[in-house]
Amino acid sequence: MSMLVFILILNIVFSIYIAYHIHLSFFAKYNRAKVTPFVMIICNLFIITRSIEKFSDTQLSNAVIFISDIILALSIYVFILFLTTDIVKLIFKLFKIPFINNNIQGIIVVSLSAIIFLLGFLNSHITKIKEYNISLNKTVYSPFKIAALADIHIGSDISPARLNKEIQKINELEPDIVFIAGDIIDNNVYDFTDEYIEKFRKIEAPLGVYVVFGNHEYYSGSKKDVLYKFNRAGFKTLIDDVVYIPEKEFYIIGRDSLRHTNSSNYERTSIETLYSRIDDKTKPVIILDHIPKSSLDGRKINADIQISGHTHDGQLFPINLIVKKMYELSHGMKNYDGFHFFVTSGLGLWGPPVRVGTDSEIMLINVANK
Repeated sequence: MSMLVFILILNIVFSIYIAYHIHLSFFAKYNRAKVTPFVMIICNLFIITRSIEKFSDTQLSNAVIFISDIILALSIYVFILFLTTDIVKLIFKLFKIPFINNNIQGIIVVSLSAIIFLLGFLNSHITKIKEYNISLNKTVYSPFKIAALADIHIGSDISPARLNKEIQKINELEPDIVFIAGDIIDNNVYDFTDEYIEKFRKIEAPLGVYVVFGNHEYYSGSKKDVLYKFNRAGFKTLIDDVVYIPEKEFYIIGRDSLRHTNSSNYERTSIETLYSRIDDKTKPVIILDHIPKSSLDGRKINADIQISGHTHDGQLFPINLIVKKMYELSHGMKNYDGFHFFVTSGLGLWGPPVRVGTDSEIMLINVANK
């Protein structure tokens, strides 16, 4: 709750700053007391719409949500660029050098923000295949290929047509198995319509499609409703469960999701308890865990691979720089003496429908012996 209050206060401060500059740049002849509240409401549409859905029975249209997401993205860059130009203006003033007036400043800031948004929106729809070739310390009885993805966020930006294209890309990789590491749904389980279910059932993977819950699965509806949708989509869902894949002789530990980034591990089954269910500990072990809390759990049980998501790699600059400081690994792969720790930047988006300085991706992991 304290974090929510902090974010709310921060957003109010940001929106006051933006409203002040929008008034100076474009509406100076109008009463500031009338302009400022209007601009602040526009800047806070993201929080307003999400709050309406969360705390009432009202289901807003996807179009309204999408518009609020766009405004959030634009507001972030309008704030950054106004702040940057204010700092430049201050430096020029110290040296008594003339600088652009408020109107020109506003035009530059809004125009650049719009360009950044457009490029970021286009970039978010370009999915890259990130390929990794790894060898395990344990015996791999038969090499196999993993297609790994996370953070699809159905109900946000990914349409059934876009999902169909991404599934075609997965099938072209010819994976043996597909892992989806949580946040398949964004905010409402009923956004997972039959049209999406039909697309997911087109995934071609001989060993199946294994998924775990992300925190958004818990935000989106009841566990029963989510599992019903997942089952219809052909997913094999693991929630604090262990499964053995006899065709390739490895185990999968699918962990229940932490509800928030800073949640404690105590709200789910311990990794030691899950590991105790593995009969043959000489076989490779793969962990699916939505939030990449740390590599410690995997290393303490001598696991071989962990696949996580959640971070979106920050999704957009400069948030990606903050996210890199928050996590042991915010994106990519680290090898800890044979424990391969993967964090994907995700396929879809949360909130702002842009990627700036990050990529939408599908991971292809080729697993073999040393």
